[in-house]
Amino acid sequence: MKGIRLINRVKILNILDRLDFFSAFNPGEKNMIADTRSRFVAAESGEYIIEQGQTDCAFYILLHGSATVCLEENGKKLATLKPGDFFGEATFMTGAPRTSNVIAEETCILFRFDKTVMNKLPTSTREKIKDKIIAKLVYLLTEKNESQKA
Repeated sequence: MKGIRLINRVKILNILDRLDFFSAFNPGEKNMIADTRSRFVAAESGEYIIEQGQTDCAFYILLHGSATVCLEENGKKLATLKPGDFFGEATFMTGAPRTSNVIAEETCILFRFDKTVMNKLPTSTREKIKDKIIAKLVYLLTEKNESQKA
C-alpha cells in the first residue's frame, strides 16, 4: 500500500463527516484526525490490505472502494466491505495475529489507525474510537452466537 500525502484538508473533513464511525466526534476531534493525513493509504485492485497471520497492529476505515474479507485456507468469502466499514480492530486491540485476509476489489482509499495515531489523540477521542471498536466486536460476537443456534 502507498501512503497518500496530498489530500485536501477540506476533502478529508467532508469524508469524515459522512462516515458513521465519526458521528460522535466533534469538529475539533475531526480536525485532529484530519491533521494525521500521512495515515491515509491507497490499495490497488487485488492488493492485500491485511494478510492472515500477520501482526501489524493497525485497523483501517475504508473511505473509498470495496474489499473482500476471506480465509487463506479455503478462500471462503466472509464479507464484502464498503465505504464506512472498518476492519482489523481485533489485532489492533489485542496484538493477536490476523484471522483473515482483506483484499481490495478495486482501488481503495483507507484511513490507517495505529498506536502512533492513537497516542497523539486526546483521551476522550481515544475512548470514542475504542467505544466504536467494542460495539462492533460485541455485534460480531452476538451474530456468531445467533448463527450457532440455527
